[in-house]
Amino acid sequence: MASDGKSSSWTATRRRVARAIARVRADYAAGAPSPPHPAEPPVPADLLILLCRIGVALVGASETSARVQEILDKLSRRYGTDNIHFMVLPTAVFVRVRTAEGSAIDMLDASVGTLPLDQIAGLYRLIDHIEADAPPPREAARELDAILSAKPGSPPWLILLGQVVLTVGLGMMLNPAARALVGYVVLGLVVGALTQLADKVRLLSLALPVIAAALVAVLAFGFPGTLSGGQPTQLVIPAIATLLPGAMLTNGTIELATGSMVAGASRVVYGINMLFLLAFGLYVGISVLGPLSNPTVSQAQLGWWAPLIGVLLIGFGHSWRSSAPQNSVGWLLLVLYVTYLAQFVGKTLSGPLTGAFLGGLMAVPAAYLIQGRKHAPPRQVAFLPAFWMLVPGGISLTGVSEVVMHTTGTTAASGLEVVVSALLSVMSIALGVMVGSGLSATRTPNVGPIIDSMLPQGRHLPWQHQAEAAERSDPDS
Repeated sequence: MASDGKSSSWTATRRRVARAIARVRADYAAGAPSPPHPAEPPVPADLLILLCRIGVALVGASETSARVQEILDKLSRRYGTDNIHFMVLPTAVFVRVRTAEGSAIDMLDASVGTLPLDQIAGLYRLIDHIEADAPPPREAARELDAILSAKPGSPPWLILLGQVVLTVGLGMMLNPAARALVGYVVLGLVVGALTQLADKVRLLSLALPVIAAALVAVLAFGFPGTLSGGQPTQLVIPAIATLLPGAMLTNGTIELATGSMVAGASRVVYGINMLFLLAFGLYVGISVLGPLSNPTVSQAQLGWWAPLIGVLLIGFGHSWRSSAPQNSVGWLLLVLYVTYLAQFVGKTLSGPLTGAFLGGLMAVPAAYLIQGRKHAPPRQVAFLPAFWMLVPGGISLTGVSEVVMHTTGTTAASGLEVVVSALLSVMSIALGVMVGSGLSATRTPNVGPIIDSMLPQGRHLPWQHQAEAAERSDPDS
C-alpha cells in the first residue's frame, strides 16, 4: 500500500512538470511578449540641436543674451513647442525641456567665435526662413552648416587691405594729424598681418593682444617723428581698435542693466581682462625702448573734412575686413554717417558722454530703418560697424594705457580720471543702445509706424512683419 502511494505521488509530480513544460513550449511557440516601446521624446532631438546651434551662432553675431533667448523662444514656438526654456551665456547655451516625468537639461558650448558680416547676414536670413516656413529641422541644420562653414567673402589680401583702410579711417576721425597718416598705414599692416597669422597659429592667437600692443608701442614710440609727427600716443587707439573689447563691454553693461547678471558679469570681466592684456603689451613695448626722447611735435592737421572722409574709410574698411554682403556698403555708410552725426551733435552741444549716448541711440533705429529695403543687410549687420565706430573700449584702453605710461615716465597725466570717464562712456553707449532698441521694438511705445509713414508705400518693414506674425499667433487678438 505504501509503495502504491509513493507511485501515485510520483506520477502526479511528473504530470505537473509535464504540464509546466507544455505551457513553456506553448508560450515559446506563440512568441514572447515584446517589450513596451519607449515613449517618444516631447521635443525631437534634431530640433533641440538646431535651436542650440542657432543660439551659439547668435552669440557669435554679438547679440546680447536676452536677445538670443528671445529669438530662440520665438523659433521654438514656430515649430509648435512651448515646453522649452533656454538660458544663454557668452560661453554656452543651456536648454531645459519639461516633461510629465520631470525635466531634461542639455547644453552646447558656445565656441564659434566672432562671425564675419556675410555669415551673420546668412544666419538672419535662415531665421527669417524658419519664421516664415518652419522647414524640417534637418533641412535647416544643413543650411546652417553651409552658412558657418563658408569661407569669408573677402580674400586674405582684401581683409588685410580692409584692416589698413579701417585704421586710417579711425585715425582720421579721432586724430586727423597729417604726419600720422604714415603711422596709421604701417601699424594697420602690422596688426592686420598678425591677426591673419593668429588665425593659423593657436599659440599666437592666445597672446595676440600682448604681442600686437607691444609691437605697436615699439613702432609708435620708437619712431615718433617718422610715424606720428612727434605724438606717438595718438597712434595707439586706431592701430589696435579691432582688438578692443568694445562690444563685449557694452553688451555686458546692457545685460547687467537688464538683469542678466551672470552673462553681464562674465562679459565685463572678460573685457576688462582684455584691456589689461593690451595695456600690458603697451608696457612691455615701452619698457623695451628704455628712456624715450621728446621729438619735435608737428601741429599740422587735416581740414574739417577729415573726419567725414574717415567715416567713409571706416565703412569700406569694415566691409572688406569683415566680409560684408555684396551691395551692402552703401547701407552701412548710411548708418555710419547717421551715427557719426548724432555723436558729433551730442559732443558739440554737451560733451563726449552725450555724444556717446546719442550715437548709440541713433545707430539702432537707423539699422532697423534700412532693414527690408532692397539689397539692404539685416539689422545686426548694419548696426555692428556703427557700433564698432563708437569705439567704447577705446576710451577705456586710453585710461589704462595712461596709467601704464605714467609709471614709465612718458606722461604726467593721472589715469584715474580717464578710467572713470571711460566707464561712463561705455555706460552711455549701452544706455543709448537700450533706448534705441526700445524705440525700434514691436511693443508700444513704437516709432516704427511713424517712420514707415515717411517712406515709399508698398513695402512692409520688419516691425510690421513681426506685429502681423504676433497677431496671427495670438488667439485673443
